[in-house]
Amino acid sequence: MKRWKKTLALFLALAMTAGAMGCGQKAANESTKAPDAAPGTAAAGEPGSEAATPKDPVLLEWYYRGNGQQQDTEEVEARVNELLKGYPGLEHVSININCFPGADYATQVGLAQTSGSQIDILNSVSLNFTQQVEDGSWMPMEDYISDELRAELPEWLWELGSVDGHIYMVPNYQNAFNAGFMFFPKEYMDKYGNYDEMYATLTNWDLSLADKAAALEDYVMAVRAGEGDTKYANTLENGNGTGILGFYFITPFDHLGNNFVIENGTDTVSYAYTTETYKEMWSIYADWYDKKIFAPDGAATDHLNYRNEKMMEETSYVYSCNESVGDPESVAKSYSERWGFEVVAIPTQQYNYIPNSWGAGGNGISSTCEHPEEAALFIEALTTGTDLGKEIYNTMVFGIEGKHYTKDANDPERIVTIEYDGTQGGVDTSYAGLKWILGNSFYAYKNQAVLDGYFENIKKYNESPDTVASSHNGFVVSTTNVSKQLEQINAVIAEYTSVLQNGTIGSAGFEAYYQEFIDKLNTAGLKEVIADYQAQLDAWVAANR
Repeated sequence: MKRWKKTLALFLALAMTAGAMGCGQKAANESTKAPDAAPGTAAAGEPGSEAATPKDPVLLEWYYRGNGQQQDTEEVEARVNELLKGYPGLEHVSININCFPGADYATQVGLAQTSGSQIDILNSVSLNFTQQVEDGSWMPMEDYISDELRAELPEWLWELGSVDGHIYMVPNYQNAFNAGFMFFPKEYMDKYGNYDEMYATLTNWDLSLADKAAALEDYVMAVRAGEGDTKYANTLENGNGTGILGFYFITPFDHLGNNFVIENGTDTVSYAYTTETYKEMWSIYADWYDKKIFAPDGAATDHLNYRNEKMMEETSYVYSCNESVGDPESVAKSYSERWGFEVVAIPTQQYNYIPNSWGAGGNGISSTCEHPEEAALFIEALTTGTDLGKEIYNTMVFGIEGKHYTKDANDPERIVTIEYDGTQGGVDTSYAGLKWILGNSFYAYKNQAVLDGYFENIKKYNESPDTVASSHNGFVVSTTNVSKQLEQINAVIAEYTSVLQNGTIGSAGFEAYYQEFIDKLNTAGLKEVIADYQAQLDAWVAANR
């Protein structure tokens, strides 16, 4: 991603500093020299030079996933580089932004690595982080991590940035988990249900999934009797969009991808769709389909038009499953404001659980980087919350004050974003970064979509002693040996799960259909994948416990 302005700047820098070397691999006719050293830096032979010899300019290439190159990306980059001139230890450093949308990021990183293009800082989001580490593309970072940076993040988070005992990335700090909640319009619950009884049922961890589904069924049928037959039950499967009912009603587990899991408290790999819990869930769906309390068009249902803020409309679901962090009262308040009508919330997990992998990823140093100290210090600036570091981070997220946002005169941590009203902007804006990808989101400004206390509440639960972190932190499977089997398994999933998730087979045909599904999974190589993953897990446990 070399633009003509950068090419001119680099050419001028080369002319002024001929022979100096940059950072990373480069062609014979390229220079990675940044513009002149920061103003005010003492030059050799001038007063003060005995304490500070000027450093050669360094240009760091930063690759990360985001909204891609936008109209004002270069202007934001220039502002960041201006701020770096005042950051201790980075006065001689400039950053070149290489931002790609999610669909392109992994491909672009792969092309850059293959061609030997300069990469200094890499973001792990959308990359196979563990595989990249095993391939030697990332540099161990523990020698470059300061005490201040180490203290900024909880220990379980450092484990998620590590492979085989070495730290390879500084994880982006944000919400560590999404706890399951069920939401009900307060008007409906007051008229047709009993909140206290529903709360007692859904939070009774000794009850079966069938017991909880029965309580929901009674509520749904009562609403239908009062509001009409176009009020439907939401399939729990599609309630949160993740395809995992267990997120709501069973003990949390670690996800290994493609529905392979490790149940918390065990060291045993299993396949979620073949568990008794999933069989029970899908049999309930088949029963609900027979009773016509699901929307009648099954897989063709546009769930987004039935749920969440749509629940008070004539044709809609009468409850919704979503993910949040906090106590039921604060979570209900947040969603009530978001959806425009009052709701009540009930948690559906026994405890908050931090899984084995970190979806927010992090930033690390490419193994080809020639200036790892500067690269690590830049990552530290995005993470530790110093005054200038926060300004650099928020410039990367929100852009330039006066153009992309305005400051609240009464609250220096609150802003109003100009082009969007949600928590973050998209590709249709002149500039917007994704705060969860760029560093420590707890230092992000609060725009008009963020409630007071939101970040503080999340951090409290992240670091609560009652929050349970996975005993498999940092374990990620390699799919190299079983890629063919996974491809065949995914083909079976595509053929069968829509019917199972929507119950459209009905109760009479369920047993035979489910068994056919299991048989095809086994033929596709399910047991071979489980055995391969189990061997990897056993080796990891032996090395890390």
